[in-house]
Amino acid sequence: MPKGETEKDEIWNLRKVLSRPNFAVMDTLFKKSPRTTRELYALLEKRFTRKTLIITLRELSLEMNVIQPTHIRTEKGYGLGYKLNPKMKEVVKTVTRLARTMDGVIKE
Repeated sequence: MPKGETEKDEIWNLRKVLSRPNFAVMDTLFKKSPRTTRELYALLEKRFTRKTLIITLRELSLEMNVIQPTHIRTEKGYGLGYKLNPKMKEVVKTVTRLARTMDGVIKE
């Protein structure tokens, strides 16, 4: 296997979606959707750099179809925003539930 490539297994996509910045964006959109890019930057800028958020939004929308770009009405007209893919809402719920279960098992 060439240097820099990782072996992809059955849960490769799940690992990719559950990276810290990806899940933070998905969780934010799960709580309130749609949101403008400015809102996402404002909410997540203390946890991630702007460059990381730009890459994350591009990856989640273009490569994975996890979030969907949409037009949002603002005070100045329309702006670009994102909403969570309806199928992914169930994934976020399930992952959150599994994390709580794992916390309970690990702390015992």
